[in-house]
This record gives sequence, structure tokens and C-alpha cells, in this order.
Amino acid sequence: MKNSFKGLKKFLIAPLAVSCLFTGGCSSLMGSTYTSRARDYDFSAMTMVQLEEPKEGQLAAVIHTTLGDMTAVLYPEYAPNTVDNFVNRANDGYYDNTKIYVVYETRFAATGSSANDGSTGASNDGKLIENEYTPNLWPFKGALCSYSTTAGYGDSRYIICNTFDFSEEDIETLKSVQRDGEQLFPQELIDAWVEHGSLPTLSGMQTVFGQIVEGMDVMEKIMSVEVDEETSVPKEDIFVKHVDIIEYHKNS
Repeated sequence: MKNSFKGLKKFLIAPLAVSCLFTGGCSSLMGSTYTSRARDYDFSAMTMVQLEEPKEGQLAAVIHTTLGDMTAVLYPEYAPNTVDNFVNRANDGYYDNTKIYVVYETRFAATGSSANDGSTGASNDGKLIENEYTPNLWPFKGALCSYSTTAGYGDSRYIICNTFDFSEEDIETLKSVQRDGEQLFPQELIDAWVEHGSLPTLSGMQTVFGQIVEGMDVMEKIMSVEVDEETSVPKEDIFVKHVDIIEYHKNS
């Protein structure tokens, strides 16, 4: 587990020194040179759909855990291959009784592996899924992001995002990222990251394919569990008992 998350931790726990991620080559999540695709986004028609009210009947997943249930809406219109894989994996029972095997410094939790240490993952057809990038989905607090140990691809594993604690220096760092001499990230996006919480260093690095809309209190419980200081493994096992794929209907 330590090796499988070594590169990912590097970006999630570091201060927001994001310039190399968004403007030039730097060490990847897994060791090769890899740069965020966000530098290529066309922000002119950006819609932050995760901040909108979910639609009645929208495709969704109920993630049943030993600490409670979380409901996440899914975005097949933006990440069709990733969502299709997640839905198939859920429907065939792959996620039944899988561990939440990492909770790292309240920043993220990881699950979706058949191995208790999270070292392996398997897509529905056994092939890696190329990441799907869009300026309409971001690693906001509560986002579901696909993950694998191969940069630029996902498998069955996924991350539940929490947030950085943004300092004024962090905000200025985000503003300082440039493309063609201009600020890369729109101010409204930076403001949303700070207001709603996010892990901006994952932007353009992973496929965002869902957003928790109910059960954020359960997510908070997961993020606050006691973990081993060296491995970030929860000291008491937390399991995803089952994932139900549903049509979303707002609780009355």
C-alpha cells in the first residue's frame, strides 16, 4: 500500500506548489513525467456542474459503508467510460466488502480494490481506462476520482476527496499559475475551490466522475478516523459493504 500511494500522496500532502503541475513537466503520480491536462482546458464555457442541484432521475450511486451511507450523483455525459466501468463493477458486486484502505491526513480516502492493502484494481474488462478530462468537473470536496498506479489511467479504485485548508499564500499560488502570460484558472473557480473545499492539485490529473450529494456527515466520519501514522491505514477496518446504482431522487 505504501508504494502504491507514494506518488499520489506527494501531490496531495505537499503545499500548493502547483506551478510545475500545470505549466510544465514534473514528477508524475507514479514516477514518469506527467503534466496536468488543465493547462489545455477551454474555460470559456465552463460550468461547475457539481455545484448545481442534482437532477431528478440522474444516475447515482449509494455507497453503503460500515459508518453509514453516502449518495453520489454520477456524470456519464463527461466521463462515460469511467462511469460505465464504475456502474458495471458495482452491479457485479466487485465493490462488496472492499476496504477503505487509506485515509490520508483528512485529505482523501481511497477504496475500490479487491486487495485489502489497495495494491491492485481491475476494470470491468481488465483493461486500464484512459482518464477523461473536462473543465466542468473538479476535485471538489466530496468528489469521486478514479485512480490507478499508471499515470493517466484509472481502474476500479477511486478516491473520495476532502480538502486542503487554504491559506492566503495557497490562494495566491493558485492565482499565479499562468498560461500564455495570463492567469490559468478563472477567479470564480479558485473562489469555488476555497468556498466549497477541494484538492486542486488533482485537477487535470484524475478523472472526476461523481459527487457526493447526501451523506457528507458520513464522509466526515471516514476522514476523521484514527489511522496508523506511517501507513495511513485506519486502525479499525472500514468497509464499503455494497454500492447500489440508482436514479437520484431528493430526500423529502
